[in-house]
Amino acid sequence: MFELGILVVVSTVVAIFCCYRLRDTGVTPPPEGEPASFAADGGAVGALALFDVDKLRDVNVTRSYDTGDRLLDAIAEVIERTMPASAIFDRMDGGRFVLWLPHTTLREAAGAVERVRALASTAIADSEQGIVSRSLSAGLVAAYPEESRERAVLRADAALARAKVFGGDRTEITRALPMPALIPAQAEIENAIVERALEYHVQPIVDLHDRRAVGVEALLRWNRPDGQTVGPMNFVDTLRRLPQVETELFPDIAIEAAQPLLTGDRTFYTTFNVDGPMLEGKDGPATRWMSVLLERLPPEQLVLEIVETAVIVQPESALGLIERLRARGIRIALDDFGTGLSSLNRLRQFPVDILKIDRLFTNGLGGAGREEKIIDGLVILSEKLGLELIAEGIESEAQARTLAGLGVRFGQGYHLGRPGPAAEWARKLSSRVSA
Repeated sequence: MFELGILVVVSTVVAIFCCYRLRDTGVTPPPEGEPASFAADGGAVGALALFDVDKLRDVNVTRSYDTGDRLLDAIAEVIERTMPASAIFDRMDGGRFVLWLPHTTLREAAGAVERVRALASTAIADSEQGIVSRSLSAGLVAAYPEESRERAVLRADAALARAKVFGGDRTEITRALPMPALIPAQAEIENAIVERALEYHVQPIVDLHDRRAVGVEALLRWNRPDGQTVGPMNFVDTLRRLPQVETELFPDIAIEAAQPLLTGDRTFYTTFNVDGPMLEGKDGPATRWMSVLLERLPPEQLVLEIVETAVIVQPESALGLIERLRARGIRIALDDFGTGLSSLNRLRQFPVDILKIDRLFTNGLGGAGREEKIIDGLVILSEKLGLELIAEGIESEAQARTLAGLGVRFGQGYHLGRPGPAAEWARKLSSRVSA
């Protein structure tokens, strides 16, 4: 602990020095010819930073996924302790972290982000082979009022990729990038499907009373050639444009994720997200994917989630499909309940079996807000309607205990298990059952 304390102090001094000598450290300022973007930011409303752990996959392979999880937890703790008071922190799948800095210029954000990055790079985790640590890379962008969070993250991801190209352990900064340059080409996604670089990771859904897993949520991931693992917002538009012949293998990816969890002494249900085109019955890769899924997986082990971002243009068609699915024994979940699409009106419109409480309410537990009273009301509502409740975004034992105390039966989140390859989670869950 003494050596760790010295390391943190030294890192703090280095990080503070970084704020004043950006060009002499891992921070790369915006390209020459864009001074305005660094000073006034041209109408930006803040800045967004995306952090990624360098060579995390090596930790998972040479040590263990549990060691990687502990390292990520340690890094998250450092980021939360050292970030500016006004910043908003969030963890993403694939070992990434997002830091939103409202009302902050790029120059101000650059110093803060580099300080956080340098300190987070000192985080450590124990393993049987000894202590392990990894440096972090970061991509920093100005955020604009007319763009979504997903688009800002996408631009930050492009900046982060440049940091990796330059060797990592640095922060890359940019104001804007043309979106077409960030969208992968059709040939890239086709190749990813064929080579199984496109796969589903799963995250366990746990009974909060006995902490035993009851199911998993399947989350589509792309293992890019540059070593990064990214979520669907980075490639889903390209995926939807693929012709039928190029998507024949795509349903197999979903089947391969669910099947390892359907064997053994205990089986686990798998949930998949469905979007607007599926619910509206439009012909295309998404609809064909769902048809194959229904043919090859047991209906009682399948849950389909209506995601918050789904745009239901034809509610009558969606209602008819949901009713047909439930008649076959497939359960329907309303995702991110309490925000956006998942309002009481949707609950009134569509017969569902499961409500997933948005992480916004989980994050607010223990604060000055009304989260506990709202969740208490949702528990009463779910009991009267005969629905299951699943709380999302559980990142601490205190949150898990509070939710269980309020009557929420099930939950998922980093504290209960990070998303990972389906085969890896099938082994973990099998060993827990036999133990």
